[in-house]
Amino acid sequence: MRHVLLAALLFQRQREITDTLVELLNSTVHRINARAEKKVTEAFVAEFTKVRGKSGLLGKIAAASLGAPDGSVRSVVFPAAGGEKTLKDLVAEMKATNAEFARSKREVFKSSYSNHYRSGLMKLLGVLDFRSSNDQHKPVMDALKLIERHKDSSTTHLPLGETIPLEGVVRKDRMEFAIFTPDKGPKRVMRTVYEACVFEALRDRLRCKEIWVVGADKWRNPDDDLPGDFEVRRAEYYEKLNKPRQAKVFTAQLQAEIRAELGALDTKLPKPPWVTISGKHRNGAIKFTEPEPQKEPKNLRKLKKAIRKKWGTVALIDILKEAALRTGCSRPSPRSARGRRRGEAPGTTRPAAI
Repeated sequence: MRHVLLAALLFQRQREITDTLVELLNSTVHRINARAEKKVTEAFVAEFTKVRGKSGLLGKIAAASLGAPDGSVRSVVFPAAGGEKTLKDLVAEMKATNAEFARSKREVFKSSYSNHYRSGLMKLLGVLDFRSSNDQHKPVMDALKLIERHKDSSTTHLPLGETIPLEGVVRKDRMEFAIFTPDKGPKRVMRTVYEACVFEALRDRLRCKEIWVVGADKWRNPDDDLPGDFEVRRAEYYEKLNKPRQAKVFTAQLQAEIRAELGALDTKLPKPPWVTISGKHRNGAIKFTEPEPQKEPKNLRKLKKAIRKKWGTVALIDILKEAALRTGCSRPSPRSARGRRRGEAPGTTRPAAI
């Protein structure tokens, strides 16, 4: 009996540990991408300074350059632009475009993966056994075997003799970054960038269970969720679930249900004039029209003058804080105090009536 219970315990713990390792892999790959985006965003915000009147500035630079074509940049262009700092701000603004942002993010993604996370991900790849029942995801499985064969390599590029799957593995926005085109010779695949792209593709497939892990529970083979005799009694099981066996019939019913519910929502939804729902909007189907500003209260100007005369310029948050302290509206009400006497937690308070 002890041997049976010990075997059951070890089997369950092995499944739990395997699930934990898969979740660690997913969170690590996500952390690489999130860290890259945060780091690039902070750098762009720090550098970004909006330069106003760029068209007029360009005209001044062009006129000054045509007036003194043999002069130096420092003596001709800098004075016309308003100084060297203005041009630096303009360059910083031009860098803050979507293409430059994405390119910098990929650079940080590569460095983050190469410097810190690669060794841990390779160890996870060595202890987890990935499988797939769908041939459509065979390129990802082949890519995993490829990077595992070269996990101890320190070369910049993957070997020329290897068959390197790219379609279905490397995203389109990373393709030009993963492939290096030399002046002479064939194209080469950057090893570290390719590995990072493979782990990204693996995470996406794991989350939708297109790729599963041997010995896991949560990340197990989705076919194991079906009864053992499902293939034999498929028609009976579909009938019990009240589902059609044809995929097109199922999707047609689902689409009809969604259209009916959306139509009912559209019929019952109030139609205020400041909201329009249409597929023609550039920034989304729902468009809000900003309301007209309300008229300023009659006594507000007098109140501002009185405050400025007595205390000078005061921030609005300070006025709100002082009002809360003097009126006591932020203190717990007697009702909340009675609630604590009845056994509520000491930190539990109810908002007082204002």
